[in-house]
Amino acid sequence: MQRSPLRYPFDEIFGSVAQVRLLRVLVHDVDMPLGVADAARLAGLTPAGARKALERLNESGFIERVGSGRAQKWGLKKNDEITRALRRLFVQEEKRYEELVTGLKDAVALQEILAAWIELVPLSMAEPMDLCAVVEGGAITWIHEELRARLIRLEREFDLIIEVSVFTRADAPTPGPEAVFLWGIDVALQPLTRRPTQTHSEADQRSLFLAESIAELIRSDPSLIKRALQHLNHLLHEDQGTARGDLVEWRQLLEAYSPERVRDLLVSTSSRGERLRQSSPFFAVLTPTERNRVVAEAEKRP
Repeated sequence: MQRSPLRYPFDEIFGSVAQVRLLRVLVHDVDMPLGVADAARLAGLTPAGARKALERLNESGFIERVGSGRAQKWGLKKNDEITRALRRLFVQEEKRYEELVTGLKDAVALQEILAAWIELVPLSMAEPMDLCAVVEGGAITWIHEELRARLIRLEREFDLIIEVSVFTRADAPTPGPEAVFLWGIDVALQPLTRRPTQTHSEADQRSLFLAESIAELIRSDPSLIKRALQHLNHLLHEDQGTARGDLVEWRQLLEAYSPERVRDLLVSTSSRGERLRQSSPFFAVLTPTERNRVVAEAEKRP
C-alpha cells in the first residue's frame, strides 16, 4: 500500500519504505516487541515483506530478536543512540503533519461552514490536495475566495497545491473512506446524506456501540492507547474551551489505567462512562480501515 510522502516523508528520504515503516512502528508507535504479524499489520506490509525487512534491520543492528519459536518477537535496542535520534525524527515528522492539519482546521473554522474534510492525502507531492467544504446556501458565492485566501500560507509553507470544492448540503458528496475530517459535528461518523433525527437515547446507544467496537480494537492492538494519548497531548496545547476538563481527565486515565481498565471504562454504562464517551479521543486516531470496521460493526447492532 503506497503511503503519502506529505505525511510520511522519511519513506522517501531513507529510500527503503518497508524498513522505515517498521522503524516508525517500533520506535514511535509502540513501546514493546512485536511479532511479524502485528508488525506487518501496523506498518501496512505483507507478513513476508515485514519479515524480510525485520531481518535486514536486525542485521544492521537497530533491532534484535526477543524470545524464540512461535513466541519470537522483534524489539528495539533501546540504549542505542541512533534509535533515540530516530525517535526524535519521527516525533518531528508527526508534528509537521499535525501542524498542517491544524492549519487546515483553522482555515475552515468559519461559522458558515457546516463540514470540511480532505478527501485524500495525496500520494505524490505533485498531486493536489482536495479540500471539500459544505456551507450554508447564502455563503456559496463568496466562501471559495475566502478559503483560497486562508490557505495560501499553508501552500507556501508546505510547498503543496490545495484545490477547494464548495458544496451546499443538497449537493454535497459523501466523504470517502480515506477522508481526513477537519470540521463538522458527527461528519466522521455518518455520510452527509439526511437521516432520521436521533433521540438523545438513540445517540447514547450508538455512542456505546462505537465504544464497544473500539474496545475490541484495543484488545488486539494496545498501541491505540498511545495514539490516543499523543492526540490528546496535541489537543491540549490549544484552547479547547469547556471540553478541556474532560480531555484532561482522558489524558490522566490513559496514563494511569491498564488497557483492560481503559476498555472497561469505554463500555461502562455509568454516568462517568457516558460523559467521557462524548469526548473520546479514540475515533480521531483510527486508520481508515479501523474506522470503517468500527462503524460497520456499530451499524450491525439492533
